[in-house]
Amino acid sequence: MPDDLPGRLITPNPANALTDEPTTEPVLWISEDLLRHQEAKQLWADLLTCHHETGLWPLLLGNHGDRGTPWHTGDLAPVPSSWADELDVEGELSKTWEKEREFARQFEAEPPPIDTWPGLALAGEPNSDPSRRAIELATSKPGTRGLLSGIVGGSCVGPFLGLVPASDGAEAIIAVGWSSEAGGERATIVLRSWQKRFGVRLFSLGPDTLNVTVAWPPRTLEHARRVAVEHYAFCPDLRQDNDFEEYSAEIVDAPVWSFWWD
Repeated sequence: MPDDLPGRLITPNPANALTDEPTTEPVLWISEDLLRHQEAKQLWADLLTCHHETGLWPLLLGNHGDRGTPWHTGDLAPVPSSWADELDVEGELSKTWEKEREFARQFEAEPPPIDTWPGLALAGEPNSDPSRRAIELATSKPGTRGLLSGIVGGSCVGPFLGLVPASDGAEAIIAVGWSSEAGGERATIVLRSWQKRFGVRLFSLGPDTLNVTVAWPPRTLEHARRVAVEHYAFCPDLRQDNDFEEYSAEIVDAPVWSFWWD
């Protein structure tokens, strides 16, 4: 744990358990107090650097206002990683894509721009080390607020620091019991795939937000459109604020992807 940073271990509330045997061991260490932006990002970078030694994945965490939920209150629902192993990422994303098209037909809403699920996008060009790139992004000053989008609002005070026993960011989601509308197991398999294809690293979680750094983003608009399909399938709420073509253009060379669920 970080020296001189007060914190506590969190065991999930058994009332939230999704298994017959509720988790009785801590799944998270979290700082007692909110951190300022730059301090939080530097600590995250330092802790990611030594993750291979500690086995603890660092996360910057946002709460529901001042209520301490879900982290300090233990409103978490961890399940075995095997639950995610049973899911197929393309199958899950394609189902959501088809549901969105059906919703649009029923309610005369704006339909997804591609008639049928096109399959997973090709991988980005692996031209840098993903963890090293994540550390560079976290510690660089330009555009620093983007990494904390959606979890800290406009305050000069930033997020809490969390540490989760996990092999990577994808496993950290299911291990800590994050249970937003996205679904913990589903988010885990999507991030597993993006870690391999785009070099993403999980950076921050709010109750209903998720941010990742991206080492190998799409470099062309054509590739970005295919990646945007996956984003819309993973997080359908993106369509509320984003035109598909404009969003596709925004993620060309984008070093951060941000998602939110209402």
